[in-house]
Amino acid sequence: MGYASDLGTGTVHDICPVTGYPRDRWGHLLQTTSLNDGSVIPDWDKPGIELPNFTSPYGHLEFAIGSGDDFYCFDYEVINAGPRGKFIILHATINSEGGGFIMDAFHGYEVLPVNTMAQESAAVRAAFGLMDQALEWCHHNDIRHTVKGWGQNPAYFPICVARALRPYRLNNPKTNAAYNVRKSNTKAHNIAREMAYGKKD
Repeated sequence: MGYASDLGTGTVHDICPVTGYPRDRWGHLLQTTSLNDGSVIPDWDKPGIELPNFTSPYGHLEFAIGSGDDFYCFDYEVINAGPRGKFIILHATINSEGGGFIMDAFHGYEVLPVNTMAQESAAVRAAFGLMDQALEWCHHNDIRHTVKGWGQNPAYFPICVARALRPYRLNNPKTNAAYNVRKSNTKAHNIAREMAYGKKD
């Protein structure tokens, strides 16, 4: 499947008063432009219209923590809302083959402003928080994260969020070596942690 089909669609319920984007009945933001040619979708603000999702953790399966059968998966998207500013969507979904369900994680969908360094730091903290939540869920349910199976360490998601917000901090050979094979390295992890929580004393 291609990128567009992996995203899936949602049905417009109303307009988000903060971002100005349409959203579905679960509060998930929807795109207003075509994924094929970038043109504005007619009547995108009308309830009942089907629009592409911005995020789809299970559709993309780019970021995951857990086993092959039971895992958290994540996605993010930075959006520009024009005069309203920039925002980042953080999205986490739980897939449990053992439990027979797939659902958004607790506090698993957030739309956060990222217009200042303080707001960027808060967003990276939130991404680390989702990582910690996933690790706690795995521990509670006796699930081991498979680095080999997913090709990534648990911190890969928050590191990528940090990189999306401040590429100049995480775009150099020392941090890219491990990043490019989807595995977090110490240098990249430390930079992302510093963005989220500040420098250690």
